[in-house]
Amino acid sequence: MTNTDVGQLAPGWVLTTVGEVSLVNPRSYLVPPRDDECVSFVPMAAVEAASGQMHAKEVKPYQDVRRGYTPFAEGDVLFAKITPCMENGKIAVAQGLEGGRGCGSTEFHVIRLFEGVSNRLMMYYLLQDEFHGEARKHMTGSAGQLRVPAQYLVEALFPLPPLAEQHRIVAEIEKQFTRLDASVAALKRAQANLERYWASELKAACEGKLVPQDPADEPASVLLERIRAERATSPNPLRLRRGLKIPLAAGGEGPGGEA
Repeated sequence: MTNTDVGQLAPGWVLTTVGEVSLVNPRSYLVPPRDDECVSFVPMAAVEAASGQMHAKEVKPYQDVRRGYTPFAEGDVLFAKITPCMENGKIAVAQGLEGGRGCGSTEFHVIRLFEGVSNRLMMYYLLQDEFHGEARKHMTGSAGQLRVPAQYLVEALFPLPPLAEQHRIVAEIEKQFTRLDASVAALKRAQANLERYWASELKAACEGKLVPQDPADEPASVLLERIRAERATSPNPLRLRRGLKIPLAAGGEGPGGEA
């Protein structure tokens, strides 16, 4: 669902705009910190791409970040406005902030939702690839410094569900993400097990333990001599330096040695 294609809304929903249900780029805190108070500092690198996760581990005295940075509060939605961070989905809900207040990159737009609108629902809405694609069309600036203007967010359409349904939607989305995370973790374990399996199978093969050995088979040493003879008659052959040994994964030796 995008800014230009919201489709048929369900009963009880209403079509509004991001700017109608939020303050875009509020420039103050409800309770400003003292200069000597610490606030969370969130650079662009602290916001993950496409996951909705951010890491507010760094803190700084407010006097060090009160100028030249973007202020935001606990629960605000951070939206990366500059390319390629915007296209990569660097969007997150500010949470775990020191004293509930933070400052960060000037390349964030800040969306502060009014009561009754789920910040996580807004985050997931903005994380859509379709939303990024539409926002990309409205970027301004020079190549490499393209940014989504704040006015685009203010005017962007937003389908608003009833509050109780908002919570159900967010819960369902996050349940599906939990299942996906579990599947990804299982896949990584399977890949690690597969790598160990292949290493074990190759070792067994090199030791003659994987398949039955047939004394009638041509020895590999004979095969190698035939290859060497063919190589010697090839035009401009690339020759190995005399005495060079190439170790095998199973611990054997290359040309000139015995496995």
